[in-house]
Amino acid sequence: LGGQSFDTFDTDWYSDQRAPGKTKSAREHMEWVYDTCVEYAHNFGKKPANLLLFGRPGLGKTHLSAAIAREVSGKGFSVVYDTAGHIFERFEAQKFGRDEAERDVERVLNCDLLILDDLGTEMTTAFVQSALYQLLNSRLLAGRSTIISTNLDPDQIGRRYSAQIMSRLEGEFELLPFIGQDIRRLKREQQR
Repeated sequence: LGGQSFDTFDTDWYSDQRAPGKTKSAREHMEWVYDTCVEYAHNFGKKPANLLLFGRPGLGKTHLSAAIAREVSGKGFSVVYDTAGHIFERFEAQKFGRDEAERDVERVLNCDLLILDDLGTEMTTAFVQSALYQLLNSRLLAGRSTIISTNLDPDQIGRRYSAQIMSRLEGEFELLPFIGQDIRRLKREQQR
C-alpha cells in the first residue's frame, strides 16, 4: 500500500474556484469524497457497503482505495486489493483447472473487502463480462463489501460491460465521482 493513507491525501491539489453554474469547487467536492471514504473505513464491518470510485486518471482514486484498505485491514478484516485485469486472469486460469487459481478466486469471492482497481483497463471480452457479473453478484448475495475504481463513467461502464452490471452498481454501490486536474501532472510541473 506504500505511503498512501488518509493522512497523506491532500485536498489542496484541487482547485478552490467554483466553475460557473457549480455549487461546489473541486476542492469542496473532493473533501466530501474524502470524508465519505474515511467514514466508510471507520464504519467498515457494521453492514455491507460498496463504493464505485470513478473519474479521469490522476485524481486520487487509487490513493483513497489504498487508504481504505490500510484502515480496514488494520482492524483485522481480510482485504484483497488487486487490479481488475489480474483478477480476471485468475478467473480465466480457474476455468482451465489451475489449482492455484482456484484458491485465488475463492479468496477474491470470500474476503471481507475486495478492492477492484482500474476496472476498464483490461481487454473486455465476453468472458470478462461474465466474470465481472459473477464476481459482483456472488459478493452482493453473500453480503460482502466491494470497492471498484475506474476511469470510466457510469454510462461507459454500462456500454462496455452490460445493463445488468450497471444496474447492480447503481443500485448497490455509492457512486463517488472524482473531479479536478491530474495531480500527478501538477506535481511534475511543480518540480520543474
